[in-house]
Amino acid sequence: MTFATNYLGHFLLTKLLLNTMMKTAKQTGVPGRIVNVSSSIHGWFSGDMIRYIGQISRSKSQYDATRAYALSKLANVLHTKELAQRLKQVDANVTVNCVHPGIVRTRLTREREGLITDLVFFLASKLLKTIPQAAATTCYVATHPRLLNISGKYFADCNEAWTSKLGSNSNEAAKLWAASEIMVSKHAKAVFDPLSAFDYHHM
Repeated sequence: MTFATNYLGHFLLTKLLLNTMMKTAKQTGVPGRIVNVSSSIHGWFSGDMIRYIGQISRSKSQYDATRAYALSKLANVLHTKELAQRLKQVDANVTVNCVHPGIVRTRLTREREGLITDLVFFLASKLLKTIPQAAATTCYVATHPRLLNISGKYFADCNEAWTSKLGSNSNEAAKLWAASEIMVSKHAKAVFDPLSAFDYHHM
């Protein structure tokens, strides 16, 4: 569920909207921008992504909430990397980048509320961002003229930042893309995908 909510649904939404975005950008001359929201926690995941997805799909006993969240955020990073390459190869006037908005206390921790959770957030309170502060990097990447034609990058605190080693792996990005296409195929059969016939990894 975490992987589907945080990543796969966004992959499908992007796929469904991409042709319209590319056409609009071409007709108006105004570049399209896609911003994926990731997290620095993407660096917490290690191992074989596809294998782990299969494991947690088959058995609840293999599921770990923190690892699953890290995987979903890593998937956002890899999706950004792969999509940027594909858009570049078809000369689309659309860019894609991803951001780490920062640490904000939200209701995502509601199921773990209690003394320990409250204590952790109290001790980390100086590091937490307000909602406007957390939104700043997303707004910057989505709108700033300085980032015109910048694509496939990861940003934090309104600056380009490093991803994990796995997050910068082009082969892993391609594998995730291929697996994602299979997982969403029945939901996107009637939609034209301008990137579907293109595979730059085999050129």
